[in-house]
Amino acid sequence: MGLVLKITKMKQIFEKTFEVHNNEVLSNRLLNPVKLVDYMNEIAGYHSESAGYSMVTLFRKGYSWIVLSWNIGINRLPELGDTIKIETWISEIKRCFAYREHLVKNEQDEILNKASSRWIFYNISKQRPERIPLQLAANWQLRPVTASPVSIIDSEILKDSNFINKEKNYAVQKQDIDILDHVHNSKYIDWIMGSKPEFIKEDYSLKHLQISYEHEIKYPAKIVVKQKLFPQQNKSQYLIYDEICDNSKQKVFSKTATQWALSV
Repeated sequence: MGLVLKITKMKQIFEKTFEVHNNEVLSNRLLNPVKLVDYMNEIAGYHSESAGYSMVTLFRKGYSWIVLSWNIGINRLPELGDTIKIETWISEIKRCFAYREHLVKNEQDEILNKASSRWIFYNISKQRPERIPLQLAANWQLRPVTASPVSIIDSEILKDSNFINKEKNYAVQKQDIDILDHVHNSKYIDWIMGSKPEFIKEDYSLKHLQISYEHEIKYPAKIVVKQKLFPQQNKSQYLIYDEICDNSKQKVFSKTATQWALSV
């Protein structure tokens, strides 16, 4: 049976507030970037639910949204105890793809973070993407504004032969698996952030994170995070390229670029 939903127009810009709790911050009292992505995943679900088709509703009908990429620009991360507002909207629809944007603002309405993401509409039973139904697309009021247009993942710097090489191994845990029976998208970012050298974690601030998801990861599995660190401007900045691979390093599950600046 196909997807049958009533037409209920969503707000063009949907917003929700979040309070940063102590289990969501790192030792520097700043929001863990993994939790930032969790917030944006969450508000995407609330936005859809506001028009009557929550993620649970879609799942019961045999469909789901799967994120294919995040492109997140970071001015600064929220701090413990901050109340932040996240705004989200759909900027474009192409066949089976939807492009979702986010702005993260503080109580003074200053923009802290900008994010653009690409999602695919997926038929679970057929295990393949499917064109977004017209009745579903009709619920959206598109706002053709890209929140985070700057890309770093194709930077020429990442083609330089002068870099520091690092690797870290992980075993996939059952708690990493989501409702679609594969590793949740924010867990990839957790591995990426956790694999960074201690000097990066301690002395540098994350300014940009861009990730593309190439393949799903199932349980059980062992993965390797392969890193290339490119120091810039007398080591005041680093551009880091990561690939999450299978244990044999033959299959690439994701590609990530992060930009870091020396903390003031």
